[in-house]
Amino acid sequence: MGLFFAILFIVCFAWFYIRNGSANIKELHDSLFALSFFGWSGMNFASFILGLIQSFVWGYIAVWLWDISGLILGKSDKQS
Repeated sequence: MGLFFAILFIVCFAWFYIRNGSANIKELHDSLFALSFFGWSGMNFASFILGLIQSFVWGYIAVWLWDISGLILGKSDKQS
């Protein structure tokens, strides 16, 4: 899942440069990245590396939360 999120981040980052849109759309795209990733400073190399690492980590956190919720729900079903 971490690899999937990292690849998705790369596609989203590239989409900023591929899409020919107005300045408002590019500003929104950059703002959404800033909301999603800690330490985002704009569409630059440092932010790319930071976002890539965070995307990978968020993937592992999502799987971990999924596993924890499965354990909690599994235990509650067995007790009933």
